Amino acid sequence: MDQKEYKAALDRAVRLAHEGKNRLSPVEYDRIFDPLSLSEEQDKLTKNYLKELHISLCESEGAEDDDLPLSHEDGNYLSFYLEEIKNLGEYSEEEKKEIFMSVIRDDDADAKEKLINMHLSDVVEIAKLYVYHGMRLEDLIGEGNIGLIMAVDLLGTVETVEEAEGLIGKTIMDSMDAAIRNDADLKSEIDRILENINRINEAVSSLSGDLRRDITIKELAENSEFSVKEINDAMKFTGNAIEGLISDEGDQK
Repeated sequence: MDQKEYKAALDRAVRLAHEGKNRLSPVEYDRIFDPLSLSEEQDKLTKNYLKELHISLCESEGAEDDDLPLSHEDGNYLSFYLEEIKNLGEYSEEEKKEIFMSVIRDDDADAKEKLINMHLSDVVEIAKLYVYHGMRLEDLIGEGNIGLIMAVDLLGTVETVEEAEGLIGKTIMDSMDAAIRNDADLKSEIDRILENINRINEAVSSLSGDLRRDITIKELAENSEFSVKEINDAMKFTGNAIEGLISDEGDQK
């Protein structure tokens, strides 16, 4: 299995789940991962990863989870921030439509500010979907607000309120996705395994090249930083398809 292709599929699944309020239907899951022909182990690991992100594999929307994994500091920040923005952006539906069109047609600066204020609470709701990735809520909201401002500046490229709403939501999520990818502290189990697989491939290529033959798991463990368990996990996850690596019993893997 191509690791870049798998990672891209995993990213698509997580994003689609976030768009569905942390829900991914079995049909959507199958549509994304069936082309990769995951092994039983790979499928199990993938579903466990999604579960850790509080993503439900179900057809209908589940109950909202109010028990967010927030630190005391983030909890206090959320309460303070919601209090700060609670009276911003309160307009009738007709007023909202007029504000949108003033931005779309006229690039009106005052309307832009109102539009941003209208969507600050939406940024918070989207950020709540992302907290299970391990980033602080305050950072997610900050990144989402940057995306919101960028989206509002781009509304001259659309024609309708519906398109504008779609662009705003997409750009907010894009900003949070990018922030999570760039978060150096975020290290998921799947990311760790994929990184190990790449490094193990390099180690196998180097050692087998030096010895001019295939090497065993035991030999690799003795001549690298990887444990037998880590190598076996990598072999299992790749479907025993690490070129140049054979089992200690001598069977080609």
